[in-house]
Amino acid sequence: MASKRQYLTISELEEFADITVTDDDEAEDRISQAEEIIDAYVGFQEKAVTEKIMGLASGGSSTTLNLQTNHLTDYKTDYLKGCLVEIIGGTGSGQRSVCIGSTDTGILTLQDTLDTAVDNTSFYKITQLGKFPRMEDSWYDSENNTYTWYRSIPEEVKRAVASQVEYVIEMGDSFFASDKSEKKSEDIGDYSYTNSDTGTVEKLIAPKAKILLRGITNRKGSIQTI
Repeated sequence: MASKRQYLTISELEEFADITVTDDDEAEDRISQAEEIIDAYVGFQEKAVTEKIMGLASGGSSTTLNLQTNHLTDYKTDYLKGCLVEIIGGTGSGQRSVCIGSTDTGILTLQDTLDTAVDNTSFYKITQLGKFPRMEDSWYDSENNTYTWYRSIPEEVKRAVASQVEYVIEMGDSFFASDKSEKKSEDIGDYSYTNSDTGTVEKLIAPKAKILLRGITNRKGSIQTI
């Protein structure tokens, strides 16, 4: 099991944050939540896989999917790695998983074992769910004629996600469920505040994560470059 966007592993979470993981499933859920918030804060980015890929599978299993026949050689090795794979019609409709590897012959390996195996009646949609890796973080090894795509998540993004996980735990689920936007102002003893900017994702971002993300190149997103 891995987080939905695969920005951060459990071992990286323990390395970058003051957290000891005792429940892998809960940790992955927390990381996925943090990744989603980070993506919402970052805004639009130019993704490595910019297109939406759809087609009728030429075959597959409970852990693999073979692309449509005329798409089998369209994508280089691991070009689709990290993308979300959804079965939106035919056999196995409604199932989804993440591609953890793809071959230059159009065979995708799925992260999760599907309840219903894919076959040649399964219609799929493949998209890059996360904002990272961006195009500038992607390249393929043409010199050695391997044509394998390599992608890396910037360390600043990894550390921002780890900081966000800490912040989610510190602030509690109720804070992120409502983002406090229903309160325009509040007085608690000697403390009071007024929300001048309600309902924005910036209020949900860990302060340390904001600092880390300032070094990420902005591509029509909401991050200010430095």
